[in-house]
Order: sequence, then C-alpha cells, then structure tokens
Amino acid sequence: MDEITKYLKQSGPSLSSEVSDHLAKTLRISGDAARKRVSRLPEGVKRLGFIMFPRKARFIYHEQQFRSELYWERLIAALQQTNSAYGYAIAGLRLRSGIVPEAHFKIMCGAPVRQAKHLSPETVFERLDKAGLLQKIDVPGLGSCICLAQYDGRYDELALRVRARLITEGILLTAIRGWVRKLGLVSYERVATRDNASVPMVGTFAWDMTAPSYLGPMSRIGRDGAVKPGFLACDVLLESEVDKAGIAPFVRKCVTLRKLRNVGPCLQMFVAERYSNDAFLALKRNGIIPATPRTLFGDEVAEALSQVRSVLIEAARYAIDPVKLDELFKRLGKIEGAAIQLRGTLLEFMAAGYFNRLVDHVWMNRIFKIEGQSAEADVVAVAEGESVTFVECKGYSPYATIPDALVKKWLQKSIPIFYKSALAHPDWRGLDIKFEFWVTGQLSPEAEAMLAKAAATIKKSRYKVQLLRADDILTNFKSPRDRSLAVALRNHFMRPPAEDEYVELASPPQDEDWSFIIERIQ
Repeated sequence: MDEITKYLKQSGPSLSSEVSDHLAKTLRISGDAARKRVSRLPEGVKRLGFIMFPRKARFIYHEQQFRSELYWERLIAALQQTNSAYGYAIAGLRLRSGIVPEAHFKIMCGAPVRQAKHLSPETVFERLDKAGLLQKIDVPGLGSCICLAQYDGRYDELALRVRARLITEGILLTAIRGWVRKLGLVSYERVATRDNASVPMVGTFAWDMTAPSYLGPMSRIGRDGAVKPGFLACDVLLESEVDKAGIAPFVRKCVTLRKLRNVGPCLQMFVAERYSNDAFLALKRNGIIPATPRTLFGDEVAEALSQVRSVLIEAARYAIDPVKLDELFKRLGKIEGAAIQLRGTLLEFMAAGYFNRLVDHVWMNRIFKIEGQSAEADVVAVAEGESVTFVECKGYSPYATIPDALVKKWLQKSIPIFYKSALAHPDWRGLDIKFEFWVTGQLSPEAEAMLAKAAATIKKSRYKVQLLRADDILTNFKSPRDRSLAVALRNHFMRPPAEDEYVELASPPQDEDWSFIIERIQ
C-alpha cells in the first residue's frame, strides 16, 4: 500500500497540504517532492472537484470514504477552518438530518442573500451541487428540498420525521411570536415568520422570524430626525443536540450582520431543545441568546412540543390516539394558532388512515408534474382495477371559513394536473377517477357555488368531484375499526354536541357494534 493511501485510511480524508507535510516528514523528502507525489494520486484516491482551498490545496480522500460520516466531518472541519461558506452550509444541513425545504436553505446556510464579496446561497448550492455534495430533490410531504447527496430513497424514509419536526417548529415560532408581542419587544403587527409568502429578512440575511423593535436601547434617531428601529432576529431547530459545528452558520450570520453600517441594533436568538457545551459557549461569547422552549415557556409547553412530533408520526402510521390528541390540544391551548396548524395535518392523516383500510395503495403528499406544472395531492388512494381517488383536506375549526382562493386553486389548477397525470399513468388508465374535497370548516356561498358547478359540469365526463363536509366524513368513519378516527374528528373538527346529546368520546366502549354511537353524534 502506498504512503498516500495508507495515510488517508489511517487519518481520514485530508487536505493535500496535510498529506504533503506528512510525506515530507515520513519519507524525509523535500516539500516540492512531496507535493509532486500528491499531485499524482494513486489508484482509488480521489480529489474533490470545484472546491478550492487556500494555497491551491485540494481535499483528497479514498473512494471508499466518499460521503461517509468521517468524510463529512473532515470536510466540514477543513472548510470552516478557512471560513468557507461551503462548510457552513454542509454543517447546517448535517444538523438537520441532511435535508431542508428549498426555501429554508437560505436561512440555515449562513450566507447573505445579497452582499458584495460574499457568496450567495444560490452560488453555494450550485458549486456544491457540481461537486456532487448537495442535490435538489422533490420529497413527498416536503416539496422541493436541498439535501446532502446520499443514496436514492434515503430522504423518502426521513420525510415523515422531518415533516413532523417542521410542523412542530412552526408551532414553536407561533409561540415565540406571541411571546415577543405580549412583552412589547417588537412592533405588534410586523412580526414575520418563515411560513409567510416571503422569507423574513434583516439586513442581507434570511431568518426564521424577524420583527422591528422601537424599544429605547434598540432604536436610533436618524439624520432626518425620524426614529429608526432595531430588530429581533430568531432561528429555531427542534432536532437532536446542537453542536458547535452546527451552530457555526448561525453565529457567522449574526456576526456578519453586525458589521453592516445601515442596519440598526439587532437582538439575536437561537431556540433549540438542547446544546452541547461548546455550542452554548459559542452563542454566549458572541452575544447571542441561547434559548430553549423550556426556558421561554415552561415545562408544560416544552413537553407538549416534544409530544407533537411523536403524535404526528403515530398518526401518519394510521395509529391515531384520541386521548393523546385531547391532551395535546389542551396543553397547546396556551399557544394561539397551534390548533390551526395541527388540524390541517391531522385531517390528512385521518383521510389516509380511512382509505388505507379500503384500497390497495395509499400515498400522502404526492407531487404530480405535467406540462411544466406541478401540484401536490394530500392523499391518493388506488383500488387496483377499479379507481384512483385524489383527496384534498382542509382541516379547519368548525367556526372558521375556508378562503375562496384555496377552493378555486384546487378546482382550476390541481384537478387538471391530477387528471392528466392519471391518464398518463400506465397503471391508472381506464380506472374511475375521483376527486374529493374534505372540509371541516365553513364555505362561503361563492365557494359552495364553485364546487356545485364543478360537480354538475363534470358529471358527464370520466371523473367525479365530490364535497365532503365534517358530517359526511363522520359517516365514512362508521366501521368499528375507524372508531379512533371518528372520536378525533368529533372532538377537534366538529361543533360540540348539545348538552343533552353529549357523548364522552375519549374512552369509547369496546363493543364491536359501534353504530349506536355514530347515530348519536351525527
């Protein structure tokens, strides 16, 4: 075995300069001779393309080490030692199971969206993509994502866990928004989160949440006499323990922002479940607040946020526990808007669970593309040789009204894409095609008219459009096997029954014939 291969297998992937130094010392040859040896790589040793290091050094590795845990660790360390934007992006991704929605990449990578002498997030991704380190893929339930290049199918396996985390982080951001509003830290109506149409910005950087602050220590008087606000900027991550390498992109973002002349003072905060000692100290030394859900909101809310992920993962496996849901909604009741976020996802799981017992194949959040357009179906249910059903779920409070724009989009954009995709699918040709709109909130007269017109117009064609309200959905859940679905729907998506009609649903009887309860709660 030659010296270069031996060194890489013992020490791991390294910079060419490190290997040259090792050869010079071990073989007692000059630096020039050592560098020439490294330039002629032996068989099985590769050089990372498109990524250059200071003094023309390159990152080299044995082909058996490519994309291994050690490979990523050594590459991140080498890149961060040279303050490279590529290293921060990779470290941020590794901290997030290797994958983020495309819109979140510019938030977590640590690079400014636009700033002279700095690489933009788009440039960082393009070069790492060319180097074979990152890739862009469509993931069911997550949409377009940027991820570490790994084996095919890896992120389909992770999608459920990642989606549960993102939903939980959305609830956390809702809680933080309410917290900073109630404390008067920020301008009440101007709090923006990453779920908005546009990514929140302070200066040249993107964040999970931002808001202007007019508090005395934060605001400044401009030359024109007008008050210029400071800002609050916050990122969140409810993943495993945050380590020093993973927090480095956020620290870099905060430190670089402070160097911008035209941006007022900025209070910066990161919220995670827990930190390594090095990560905690890195935040404190750089004047950043290292917060946790527990320190912000107390034990009850922190435990509820932790419980959300497990409940959502169980629900996605069609194991909905009404008692756990009741407890979760009760605990999260202190967070305004949390129930809204949960209902939308839960109704999708309930629809998938219902169809899973009736048909051969069920998919959730499947993306269909045709003729340059795309649409995501909440649930797709296929009965082989019979039918394919596309279900759109709008899980709202029974007192809320579904926006007309959502109904119009489903009828005019989504259905045509799904229909053409079904006709082009080799296994679905000739099957009955159905489109169901499951809704638990209220519809405006205009939306009612659009759906009625679509159902009447399309009756003569090869597919069917059907509206299912909460009562219709409950009727579907008439089988004893659907008991938990009916209980969850009745408790969290429908108006409470009159006092003399109330049925305690949290602990339904074990009798196999459950029809008498269905009759009482309809």
